[in-house]
Amino acid sequence: MSELTIRDMEQDEDFAAWFSELLEQEEDSSGWSSALDERYLILSNEIGDWIGGLRFWLRGGVAHLVDVVVLPQERHRGHAHRLLSAFEQRAIESGAHLAEFWTDDPRSEGLLAALGWRRIFVREGYIGQRTWQLMEKTLTPS
Repeated sequence: MSELTIRDMEQDEDFAAWFSELLEQEEDSSGWSSALDERYLILSNEIGDWIGGLRFWLRGGVAHLVDVVVLPQERHRGHAHRLLSAFEQRAIESGAHLAEFWTDDPRSEGLLAALGWRRIFVREGYIGQRTWQLMEKTLTPS
């Protein structure tokens, strides 16, 4: 038997594609797969410079918002609202029925609540020993 090795892999290496393909082959008889479909939405200005973005993944009908960020000098112009709206639309188009987002930023909770999200869980001393809230929104096609 040959020597086995476990090592870290960078995100941009071929292993991620190989691993995703292997997960897709593991679908159960109902068609559910644990494969993760990670996506990005990019907000750019009129000359194409990136001014913000959003990262999310889809799995089993759930769209999990991971990060939303806008350059400091571009904030308070509705860009986060635009990104969140686009995220919800893309999630619905991809078949998601639920969106969720973990946040430790109280400002996020207010923004999301204004857009129809609700807090469903609070976890004290979670990541970084901080208090985190799980926000969710039921997604319905328009």
